[in-house]
Amino acid sequence: MPGVRLIIRRVLLTLLGGALVVALGACRPEQPDDPLAQIEVAGEVGRRPVVQVSTPVQVTDVVTEQLVTGDGTELADGDAVMLAYLAIDATTGEVVEDSYGRQPRILPLTEDEAGPLYDELVGRTEGSRLLRLEPGSMTRPDPVVLVYDILRTAAYGEELEVPSSLPQVERDEDGAPVVTLPEADPPTSLAIAPLIRGEGPQVQAGESVTVRYVQVAWSTGEVLDTTWGEGALPMTIPLVDRIPGLQDGLVDTTVGSQVMLVVPPAQADGTDTMVFVVDVLAVTQLADGSGEGTG
Repeated sequence: MPGVRLIIRRVLLTLLGGALVVALGACRPEQPDDPLAQIEVAGEVGRRPVVQVSTPVQVTDVVTEQLVTGDGTELADGDAVMLAYLAIDATTGEVVEDSYGRQPRILPLTEDEAGPLYDELVGRTEGSRLLRLEPGSMTRPDPVVLVYDILRTAAYGEELEVPSSLPQVERDEDGAPVVTLPEADPPTSLAIAPLIRGEGPQVQAGESVTVRYVQVAWSTGEVLDTTWGEGALPMTIPLVDRIPGLQDGLVDTTVGSQVMLVVPPAQADGTDTMVFVVDVLAVTQLADGSGEGTG
């Protein structure tokens, strides 16, 4: 009965073929429905993160996850924002851009300046770390994995007492230093008084420092310069070709600190004693921008 044997053989081959497909399907690794599950991020906020990406990551929509919730100031429209970020190609796993070790991205929190990040940033707190997935575009076909830190724009850490012979410093509701001068004569040599002790990297000679500061003339109490106030932003300065007292006073200070420097005329502008209250927010190498991180 050759016809019957032929039919039975075809049935067996069909069954075996179906079993093989099931077996191969069981051996094939499942693709996670959530692309975030393919990404692992480690490290401290403010330092270059360690990011592991199981490529390729399929990204069809913008997805954001807050990895670390900071305890700093809550961001509102118009505030100053400092960001450090690492962008990775979600298809190849190659680093597209890395701002850690360079000066932070500093911008006002407006729709024009922050662009697509505006809605994500408003209401977040400084000290937070976010993971953002972006689909490809006409100019950048591959999707991107973006890890970015919202750095602090004011000193943070342990508050310290200041000798009564030196100016006293309070902070207004926005965190800006308010300096009250004593009736005594100013010191004749550089005086350095830590106000807040931060725990970040130490400032070294020849580096660039991102700061906020206020400069007050001892003789009049007048504020001569400030990076606080509406529309004002932190700034990054190289510790070269600066007022000598400012350079000398910031070396060895740690990121996160606030320090008061009373600079005599010989180390200032030559005419008056100057009081600087400086918030040290980030530090970067001056020569090539390479380094472990900013803050």
